[in-house]
Amino acid sequence: MSFFEEADATGIIEDHIKQVLNLEDDQQQEILKQYKNVRRELVERLSNLPRGRFTAQHLRGVLAQVEGAIGAMTEGLNGDMIKGSEIAALKGVNHLIEEINIFDKKFTGAITPINLNAALLAHDTSKLLVTRYRTNLDAYGSNLFAQISNGLFSASMGETTNDEVVGRISSFFNGEEWKLRRIVRTELHGLYNRGKIAGMQEIADEIPDMMKTLMHPLDARTGEDSKYAAMKHLVADMEKPFQYSWQGQVRTFMVPPDRPNDRSVMVPYRREWGSANSAAFLPMGSNKY
Repeated sequence: MSFFEEADATGIIEDHIKQVLNLEDDQQQEILKQYKNVRRELVERLSNLPRGRFTAQHLRGVLAQVEGAIGAMTEGLNGDMIKGSEIAALKGVNHLIEEINIFDKKFTGAITPINLNAALLAHDTSKLLVTRYRTNLDAYGSNLFAQISNGLFSASMGETTNDEVVGRISSFFNGEEWKLRRIVRTELHGLYNRGKIAGMQEIADEIPDMMKTLMHPLDARTGEDSKYAAMKHLVADMEKPFQYSWQGQVRTFMVPPDRPNDRSVMVPYRREWGSANSAAFLPMGSNKY
């Protein structure tokens, strides 16, 4: 059996993937709760607008309320995001240690001592990456406000009623939920895998032959590109990117996700773990395409 079949048979990677996906789902629910509360409060306030046509006189007041609501939402989302980021990075480091121990014992019969302060490493990792997460959430809020502002301006120039404006704003918030879900899923998935690579870099002196590979959840949600990447059994040196060609485009990335909705996870790999099938597991640069 190959390394991938043996590793899959342990069940450890499947369990870790489930934990990561569950964390992402939980974080989405927490953030969406904040999002829905803001939408509900905004709609309730706007429902007090007088009956009749939405005019330019109403525009400034409504814009101020929308801007205030989105600002409050973004601030709340950032608070939830910081907590989720540290949890994701810590899971990455802890899963790395567990995977190395299990694979070492399975493939070599011995366990390499690992000296890692998982909590400190996860904190430092999330601190470095949380700015990008916050930037994406802030951009999401700014985009919401810009689109609603444009819609309100158009409404004030037409024959739209106040009730219709409130309904449109509520529907627009509902329609934008998926973007927020995608941001949460993508950023947390990246934080988890960045936690792993940070752990690998920290123990490079202890395990100098450490490399990285990918495992992919295969179910009804798995895209064809992910199925293809799974068949490639990509392996890369720790400091080098993964790379493969899909539909004429070369994808290059250090850690997953390399695109929105990519659910693959990075897994530690040592050449001796796959020594029985060494021809199939060459470092990146040998089996790119």
